[in-house]
Amino acid sequence: MTNYINKNLLVISAAIFSTALFLYLSSIYLPLSFQFIVGWGLLIPLFVFKGKHNLLRKIPVRILFLLIAAFISLRYWSWRTSDTLYYLGLVDFIGVMVLYLAESYSILVHLLGMFVNIWPLNRAPVPLPGDENLPTVDIFIPTYTESEEIVHITAVACKQIDYPTDKVNIYILDDGSTVARRNNPETSKLAWERYKNLNMLAEELGISYITREKNEKAKAGNVNNALKHSSGELLLVLDCDHVPTSDILKNTVGLFLKDEKLFLVQTPHFFINPSPVEKNLFTFNDAPMENEMFFSGIQPGLDFWNSAYFCGSAAILKRRYLEEIGGVAGETITEDAETALELHSRGYNSAYVSRPMVCGLSPETFEDFILQRSRWAQGMTQIFILKNPLFKRGLNIYQRICYATSCIFWFFGFTRIVFYLAPLAFIFFGLKIYNASVEQVLAYAVPHVVGTFIVSDFLYGRVRWSFFSELYESVQSIFILPAVLSAILNPRFPSFKITPKGKNIQTQFLSSLSKPFYILLGLILISFPIAAIRWVAEPVDRDVIAICGVWGLYNLIIILACLGVVWEKRYTRRFHRLPIETKARIFFPRLDFSIDGNIKDLSLGGAGILCAAPSKSEFDIERGEEVYVDLEDSYGEEYSFKGRLARTINNRDKIEVGVEYELLEDKETFANLVRFFYGDSSKWNNFREDKLKSIGFWHGFIYFIKKGIYGGMDNFKGLTQNYLKPKLNYLLKAGVKKYQINTAGKG
Repeated sequence: MTNYINKNLLVISAAIFSTALFLYLSSIYLPLSFQFIVGWGLLIPLFVFKGKHNLLRKIPVRILFLLIAAFISLRYWSWRTSDTLYYLGLVDFIGVMVLYLAESYSILVHLLGMFVNIWPLNRAPVPLPGDENLPTVDIFIPTYTESEEIVHITAVACKQIDYPTDKVNIYILDDGSTVARRNNPETSKLAWERYKNLNMLAEELGISYITREKNEKAKAGNVNNALKHSSGELLLVLDCDHVPTSDILKNTVGLFLKDEKLFLVQTPHFFINPSPVEKNLFTFNDAPMENEMFFSGIQPGLDFWNSAYFCGSAAILKRRYLEEIGGVAGETITEDAETALELHSRGYNSAYVSRPMVCGLSPETFEDFILQRSRWAQGMTQIFILKNPLFKRGLNIYQRICYATSCIFWFFGFTRIVFYLAPLAFIFFGLKIYNASVEQVLAYAVPHVVGTFIVSDFLYGRVRWSFFSELYESVQSIFILPAVLSAILNPRFPSFKITPKGKNIQTQFLSSLSKPFYILLGLILISFPIAAIRWVAEPVDRDVIAICGVWGLYNLIIILACLGVVWEKRYTRRFHRLPIETKARIFFPRLDFSIDGNIKDLSLGGAGILCAAPSKSEFDIERGEEVYVDLEDSYGEEYSFKGRLARTINNRDKIEVGVEYELLEDKETFANLVRFFYGDSSKWNNFREDKLKSIGFWHGFIYFIKKGIYGGMDNFKGLTQNYLKPKLNYLLKAGVKKYQINTAGKG
């Protein structure tokens, strides 16, 4: 025992000494010429290491790589702290400190991100034993006012999960038809209709339906109510739009049998439709999806530290441990992360399996997107204030750091707004908020910025291309900051608001949240001629003017991209379509003829199929033709669906046909369609893996610029066609009519 204590003390002492030495070396003064050599010289091994992926798979080399990047950033922060914060006047100094705090926050998040991602885990599924040893599983589908069709699809898919039927119970948890809502004159009609329809659905599928007296504590209260009416050893929790694959339990339950103290297995949220950012900038089919940063980048890193947390859906929990803390926590509006925090603090474990095994829906409009992210931001802020993970008893030091990182990330709204306004404050008002010469910037700041992008591209390049984090944070920041501030001022005030899903957008329109971006665009554009005038009139400030000019140009690209995001594109599909490749055979009964092809895109309602064109004499088809599409999934299961040709496109030696499936109202056909489309997790995994690729810093930068310029132009074009042109035509017609009346009167 004594040897064990001595060994621990030795390790802790060595860690403290190494950290102190590292911090000391990062803070010692160097002449500017030496700092230039150190800053740029250390970038060389970063470039070299980044190109050697096999080398970086060795943890000592990976840690060295991250330490070099951290050293460069700490050198910059130390210089900013000691050499640039001098007092030139009260207003100037306030600006200096605001910018310094924003930069310090960004550097802290950057360093914490490196810590979290020291060695991400990539867990493999644990094979299941014989049926007799399997735990019982309750599947919860919480729903509020979402479309009944969405709930129907998810419930049908749950019935097809590959797990012994006598060990699974499925529950629709309907919070949209509570007794209170059925008795409320404003909601009574819809609530009663929903109550009857979902009861009928549950009866048809042979599953259970649960509602309650009133809506208390939102989703957490809904799940906790269901715990009283169920008894499964494990709980699979699914948002009602998260359709599970048939292998979700096969790939997750085994982990609970391997680790008795495991309370959670979380899996990714995979989305079949683009988020508003992806839809409006047309990045969905090119770049990694927006949520991949968290689910493919951060959660595997958290898993290494036993800190992967519950994300509200696509997760399996152990009932015994959940009941130990009184059910799903509900003090904050991010009840999922709060629940994981409580269970981690009791010494229980979590695991993350990075294989998409649900297919869900992203918010369709930018306004709904912001509603969702504001809820997350407020909830994590509540956790930071009310549950402060840094001082949470029972957590180890690594878990404290990981949870704190997840919370303080959501303060990014402050920094983004400061980074927008800082260069404008100098150009418009002459506020000296960044006291540095171009030489100092080149020696300290540029190596830090370049090093940050190198590390970010290394850690997240496959899941988030260069500069897109800037866009995602920028487009949210203006709205996230007030939400976070309100949670800080009154941490018990925020209330849970459901994110609308399944909307159709019938026409293009300008988001109601667009105004701040036009204001920023106008300010940035005005700043350029003012900067040019000051360049001529104030030679002594040319260094700072140049820095602010480049900074403003960068902000301009981001704002243009934001304007593209707030111009909502039309999106009217009943069933969302994904570009997924798989083999198919089409049979034409009228011609008694079959042709092989490849699925080009696929949805629950149909498919686009590319075939080699046969000779004209053999093949004379027309729109509306009856066909059968024969398919096979990755498990070798065969399917045949009846449909009709919705379109045909002839391209020389190839023919592209669009097939719409029929008999969707037939229960067996619909169930088979759901199983084929949603049941095979390899579809979603292959689609995701095809997009999880790094294109490098420069290609990412060029792609980002193109999307920014395109987004701005698309916005202005849409404004002209949908708003300005009709208005001008109206004014022109009114003017002509007035002229005709006046002319007739004179006549």
